[in-house]
Amino acid sequence: METESVGLETVMAGQTNWLLDLLATIPTPIWVVVLGAIGWFGKTAFDAWNNARLPFKQDRDRYQAVLNSIDPSDLYSFRDPDFSCVFKRRLDGVDEAAHRLTEIHLPGYMNRKLGKQEAALRTSMNTLADHLALKFFPCHGNQEAFTMYWGTFDEWDHEDQRRASEIQGEISARLNDAIEAYEAYRDYGNRLFADRLVKEKSGG
Repeated sequence: METESVGLETVMAGQTNWLLDLLATIPTPIWVVVLGAIGWFGKTAFDAWNNARLPFKQDRDRYQAVLNSIDPSDLYSFRDPDFSCVFKRRLDGVDEAAHRLTEIHLPGYMNRKLGKQEAALRTSMNTLADHLALKFFPCHGNQEAFTMYWGTFDEWDHEDQRRASEIQGEISARLNDAIEAYEAYRDYGNRLFADRLVKEKSGG
């Protein structure tokens, strides 16, 4: 057994030496060319892979158009409002934002996740705008202020208070959906496009 092991090692050593001798016969200029080619192909492959990960310019343009459609202060103003007096400009801001989102005529997304998030944002904004339009009406004598209440405040019974609380809960639920959709869309887009080059791509 020991003799066979020594013989095998000798054969392997001989083969290794033969390979090293063969490599030693290759001129240095050829090695330079071969290594240069390997480096060039490696860099080309890396650049192609890295470029494939870049977002598209059309996605960034549409993303920015969506953000420009919404004034987030209109949304945040409803987080803790006085529901007996909401200014018309805030209601109009939400309604106009929902409308502008449907009027964007830029190419659709190449990035699927961003496209899904915009769809969720558009749906939640439309739902919120439609709901606010149904629940608020102008205050008496002031067309710039709206209220969701009815009757006189000092004559409310238990049913009035229950219904007012229910309506506020409905508004808050739709508002939270819109804010969460807006912030998820904004944050994902910021990470996607922050300090990164973009690829040109026409069409949708």
